[in-house]
Amino acid sequence: MRRPFLILTLGLLAVSAPVLSTLALAKPKACFSAPEITAEREIRHGIYMREAAKRCDGEYVKGTNAMWQKFEAANGTKFKSANDKRKKAWEREFPDDWVPKMNHADGRLVTFARNVPRTQGYCENIDEQLKELDKKGYGGFSAQAKVVHNEVIEDYKVCN
Repeated sequence: MRRPFLILTLGLLAVSAPVLSTLALAKPKACFSAPEITAEREIRHGIYMREAAKRCDGEYVKGTNAMWQKFEAANGTKFKSANDKRKKAWEREFPDDWVPKMNHADGRLVTFARNVPRTQGYCENIDEQLKELDKKGYGGFSAQAKVVHNEVIEDYKVCN
């Protein structure tokens, strides 16, 4: 008597699981909230600074990569929080293909960062930004991201 009931219950759960998971997903809003825009800017700025610090280290300015790695390690939980917020927004807005779209956006930024011509002036600018981050912490980083990666609001509509 119990066995058929158990099989029926498990069968209903298996059939209803995809439906329940679909209902649990938030519907796309066709926009990113202000905190999601901030998270997107911070992640983009982090990718850019990581690439720039690696490229400038040594030949132009010594220690830029170490400065970035120190900053990234000190602010790992804040980066994780920004990344989690960003990921939720991408999952909501692009439910069918958010991973390839996010990977493409990140890859586009890495490709851009790696193709900026390295010059003494460019690397000194990166060094100055890294020194500012060392002094001002994550708040300074977020402020830099708002200025440097303001094109995020051109890529994504901001929810009202």
